[in-house]
Amino acid sequence: MAAIDAPETDRSNDRPADLEAPARGDDRMPWTGWPWSRVRWGALTAYLVGLGWFLATQGIPTDRLGIYGAILVLLTIIVLGRGWRAWWQMMVDWLPFQAVLLAYDYSRGLASPYSPAQVKAKVFPIVDVHNDLGIPLHVSFPITADRWLGEHLGMGPEMPTTWVQEHFHPGASIPWYSVPLSLVYCSHFLVMPIVAIVLWIRNRRRFRVWMNLVVVLAVAGVATYFLYPMAPPWLANDGGVFPGPYVGRYTSEGFDLIGLHMVGGIVNQGQYLVNPVAAMPSLHTAYATLAAGFFWIGKRWWQKALLACYPLAMGFALLYGGEHYLIDEIAGAAYALVVIAGWQASSRARGRTARRPERRSSEPTAEPAKS
Repeated sequence: MAAIDAPETDRSNDRPADLEAPARGDDRMPWTGWPWSRVRWGALTAYLVGLGWFLATQGIPTDRLGIYGAILVLLTIIVLGRGWRAWWQMMVDWLPFQAVLLAYDYSRGLASPYSPAQVKAKVFPIVDVHNDLGIPLHVSFPITADRWLGEHLGMGPEMPTTWVQEHFHPGASIPWYSVPLSLVYCSHFLVMPIVAIVLWIRNRRRFRVWMNLVVVLAVAGVATYFLYPMAPPWLANDGGVFPGPYVGRYTSEGFDLIGLHMVGGIVNQGQYLVNPVAAMPSLHTAYATLAAGFFWIGKRWWQKALLACYPLAMGFALLYGGEHYLIDEIAGAAYALVVIAGWQASSRARGRTARRPERRSSEPTAEPAKS
């Protein structure tokens, strides 16, 4: 693997044989006699047309259940004609990770200090608010931290969030660059599964590494949401405790310019997944950093520069949209880097352990003394 845990020369052993092997029999669909390759391409074309229609008429999906349902349909099309064994292997590869991530989604909602009725009414008080563990909602710390960061970044007394909004969204009109910023923000819901699909098709071991890192990062994030609930800038502004200029929530307004929007999900999962104070750390920044770091090692300087643009663009989009403080984003990037570093250390330790028996078996044994 050219990124985290294996050299590039090992990749030949990781290509999925069930995708390289032809379909059973004469590679034709029973009853019709159509070649399975044409069936797959026809089904894929219909899938892409349906996906395009959904995006144009409904919007970009942001719920994990809907996204992974679409992924399973796509992967089922890919393994058409390759036998039930290939389909079952696909399910075995994907379902455990999906189950953990769905559990993460519901756990994130349980970490919220607000009741389902408050979430439904969109009423989020910030004074004397505690979660089920009795931990109070933190409001002042990120403001103090971002004031310090803004001062040392040359922004004067302003915080990065207000500085970015004053300089890049000074009026009521929607600027043109809000479109790419909204797309960058929304990419959080799509990049992780797209990377997983590509890796599953090309290299199963890298796919498992990627999904393991995603799960570890999700667990670390939701644990912090339980232990440190924190109000984001827009909520502190709504609560009347945010110092300085008004903070707008401009995350998705760019879609208004192109007639696109985000949709919460085809299936109504209730209000249990909503946690408006899941701000520390910023998992948007964390997963953008994870995606860049996963492919970082072994790349050329210009490729690394392109990879670095993604978490930087995500961080700017979050400040522009009023979704996060800069300190949240720094924490999110740190979480991702720690997860990557931990996996690299674990891989090196496993490699050393695997080489020890080889060294012992290669050592010459002493011949018995002749009498």
